[in-house]
Amino acid sequence: MKAEMVWTTKSVRFFRDTLPGQFLFAGGLVMVAGALIVGTWVSNRIEQGVVQNSGAAAAHYMESLLSPLAQDLADAEGLSPPARLALSEIFSGTSLGKRVVSYKIWKKGGLIVEASDENLRGQRFEPSDDLNKAWGGQIAASFEDLTDHEDQGEAALGIPLLEVYSPIHAFWTGEVIAVAEFYERADDLATELADVKRQSWLIVLSVFSASGLLLYGIVHAGGRLIARQQTELRVQLDESNRIATQNARLRERVMQAAQRSTAQADRVMQRIGQDLHDGVAQHLSLASLRFEEARPVDTENAGTVRQALDAAMTELRAISRGLALPDIDQLDMKACIRRAVEDHRKVFQSNAKIGELQISGKPQSYSMKLCAYRFVQETLANASRHAEASKIRVDARDDGQALTVSITDNGSGFDPETQTGVSDTGGQGLPGLRDRAATLNGHVDLESKPGNGTTIRLTLPLEEVTP
Repeated sequence: MKAEMVWTTKSVRFFRDTLPGQFLFAGGLVMVAGALIVGTWVSNRIEQGVVQNSGAAAAHYMESLLSPLAQDLADAEGLSPPARLALSEIFSGTSLGKRVVSYKIWKKGGLIVEASDENLRGQRFEPSDDLNKAWGGQIAASFEDLTDHEDQGEAALGIPLLEVYSPIHAFWTGEVIAVAEFYERADDLATELADVKRQSWLIVLSVFSASGLLLYGIVHAGGRLIARQQTELRVQLDESNRIATQNARLRERVMQAAQRSTAQADRVMQRIGQDLHDGVAQHLSLASLRFEEARPVDTENAGTVRQALDAAMTELRAISRGLALPDIDQLDMKACIRRAVEDHRKVFQSNAKIGELQISGKPQSYSMKLCAYRFVQETLANASRHAEASKIRVDARDDGQALTVSITDNGSGFDPETQTGVSDTGGQGLPGLRDRAATLNGHVDLESKPGNGTTIRLTLPLEEVTP
């Protein structure tokens, strides 16, 4: 039972999932239907041809016998007594009588004027198609088609009969003056037709079977080729998936390495800024203080030294402020953005405002907070230095999928196609911001036109990223 179920399952899969199986199922149905249609048509055509040929031969013979006796029907409604007697002798006790089991002679309008069955004489019947065909001068024949009302006696015999309608022509005019209908025993014809039909069916089935097998062989070979190619494609697909997975892991490792490198570089810059502020700046401040206490003579050289010390202190403080970084580890994302705005206000005496901060309290990685802080810091600095903006607004929100930080100003604007390089003031510029966002699988979008202000957006996905 289990083996039968397994075989059935395999058969269903073969017919459903394979090209040869689908062709065998659909093509088999088409071949069988085609064979039935063609075989039926061919056998019917053969039967009609054989029946018509046999009927024509019998009709010509019968007309040669009946035509001299039926010439009276050209002017009369019946045969003369001598003609009727001669007709009876022809079909009684002769070999012809053994072959022809019955006969009828018709006049126009479906009138039977003479018949082997005396009960039919003088009766009228609806003319059949074959009878009308004979009145048109053609011979009509049919085999075992005894469905007309006047054929009940012949149908009751239960033997194969060839029914023939033969027109009887007038000698001098050629006009059809009557129609002779006779029924000839057709045992030999039935045997011949059975043999011919059997042979025609064998030929049709053989041709269709051979064609089907040939086509199946072609489809089977094509199916094997397709199956082999599908196997190769699956192997290639598996290999591609493996390489894609490996590339994804490598990409993730590269991104993590880039994030660590960026974070480490920012920490290094922060330490450099602190060292400059706590070391070099203190020494310069002490040198400036001692120089003032020394009260040097107000000479040109003394003024130059004093100006150089002041300029060095100013530049050093600016560098320190640019490198400075708050303790981001202890801040959440909202606090980082607020801190960047507050630091910018102190340094640039700016009127930058914080708009909507719709940020969830979900913890974020150090790299993400650092990226947002540097983005706000750099963008606000550019707006204050170059845009001459009177209004600057910072908005931030997350939708559960990504964090978006937007900075909008009403400044002079610019053409993004011409001013996206590294800043000549030491800032990162738009390429640097985009590179930093790319390490977190994020992106930076810019909208600006000369005279219409600027909007810059940072978008970072909220998936957990290893710092």
